[in-house]
Amino acid sequence: MSFAPALARRPDTPLADLAERMLQAAAPPALVAHCHRTYAYAEAILDHRGLSPDREALFLGATLHDLGLTPTWEDPSTPFEEHGAAVAHEALVRHGAPPELADLVHDAIRLHLDLTTGDDHRPEVAGIHLGSAADVLGLRLDEIPAPTIELILKTHPAEGLAPFLHHAFTREAQHKPHCATAVLIRDFHLLDTLRHA
Repeated sequence: MSFAPALARRPDTPLADLAERMLQAAAPPALVAHCHRTYAYAEAILDHRGLSPDREALFLGATLHDLGLTPTWEDPSTPFEEHGAAVAHEALVRHGAPPELADLVHDAIRLHLDLTTGDDHRPEVAGIHLGSAADVLGLRLDEIPAPTIELILKTHPAEGLAPFLHHAFTREAQHKPHCATAVLIRDFHLLDTLRHA
């Protein structure tokens, strides 16, 4: 399947519009582009694996998965993925999302840092982990055709993401030493991996 047409569009729904507005209002351009690449990479990897996610849920999760790293939604004590998941869930429910959709997006965001989430039986949940890891760390890019990667990077350039995430992750780990980000930095050398991705 070619993803050239898919990259030019997103789900045309009120909830997708809401997610895009929330992202654009809160995030710097580098993080906005990362969230868009996360969606595109997730679509491509899931397609390679023969999985068919709910595209709206996948888009909502990808678009909102890093809200907790933004100044607007940062929480001083709750890990960013947990707080961002709660913010997204509340916003989606308030704007009429079915509970099962809001719950699915919540789980996709909350679990996206967990190293086992790529094997989650729900493709929307697995996809956010796989797409974000592909973009931030270059993992599983071998599952995506090179022309698709080139198109994703041309459509949503990657400039500025690494320094933003380095600062945000360092701050997260300093203020919340037991959070998932702190564990990834301490035990899996996340910052070094990010620097060389």
